[in-house]
Amino acid sequence: MINIQNKKLVVPIFFSTDKNYLPYLSVAICSLIDKCSKYNTYNIYILSADVTNEDISIITKTIPNNVNIKLVNVKNEISKIKEKMALRDYFTESIYFRLFIPELFPNYDKVIYLDSDITLNADIAELMTVDLKDNLLGATLEPTVYTDKVLRYWAKETYDLDENHYFNSGVLIMNTKKLRPLNLKEHFCPWVNKYDSEAIAPDQNYLNCVCKNKVVYLNQAWNALPAGKMINDEELKLIHYNMFFKPWKYDNVMYENYFWKYAKLSPYYDEIVRRKSLVPADSKEKDLNARAKLNKTALMVANGEHTYKKDLKKQVKTIEQNIDIKAFLKSSPIFNW
Repeated sequence: MINIQNKKLVVPIFFSTDKNYLPYLSVAICSLIDKCSKYNTYNIYILSADVTNEDISIITKTIPNNVNIKLVNVKNEISKIKEKMALRDYFTESIYFRLFIPELFPNYDKVIYLDSDITLNADIAELMTVDLKDNLLGATLEPTVYTDKVLRYWAKETYDLDENHYFNSGVLIMNTKKLRPLNLKEHFCPWVNKYDSEAIAPDQNYLNCVCKNKVVYLNQAWNALPAGKMINDEELKLIHYNMFFKPWKYDNVMYENYFWKYAKLSPYYDEIVRRKSLVPADSKEKDLNARAKLNKTALMVANGEHTYKKDLKKQVKTIEQNIDIKAFLKSSPIFNW
């Protein structure tokens, strides 16, 4: 990264959310604004199928002049996906919205995508200075995978990805210029229907397979997960409260002080506190059971007869028997971007 002090940048940032998650997104935006530089312009796009401009106006009442927030309705886009793929009841539609960015925003060659369950401890503009070269993404490794023996096995046997390459898709620098020709959203539905019928993070798996060997890996401080190794305050850049580690649900979550610092600045603070007071007593037990079920599902998928990795090997074997493998590898987008 280069020194961004006094350097004017236009920083396009994309979030995806639904109406229910808007209070937590507002906390993320409060932290982003607190850390932003007065020299840069920050264009924040909120991708949603049910959030309204009236909802957004609550967030935009007090923002600095160099920050712009715009709602992008992707209802039509998600309806097309619904026609081609059964959305699982344990995922919200919003997880798929990041796939629409390259096509919907041809004016940008490089953007930042962030999940809504984050807080920032640094200027997000720093990520715009990362040189992606010809790579498709900038991302961090996924601690949930590399710290768990079962999930390491799952990633390797299902997608042929090891713990040194499987990344978390909640914080991305997207080379949209290079991603655009790949038409991610069109190929996503048939891919998921074929390989992720028992999906664990389907969009993340898809991006990991499509972008394999075309990723710049960022320092983990840019995607610090409460389930991962503790990063000290001086090095910490971004906290991602992924999976079941939500400070708005439970006490004593790692990095919870950052969330509540910015929650108090959010127009939704009272609503966030109210919701936490209504969390059922057995909620944590249910989340722990869901986490255990995730590992069981991962083993079932990895040991199944039909996986992306197995199909890839069959395809390569067939190709080797019929054509010059070197010529194929040179021409095929699966192996050579």
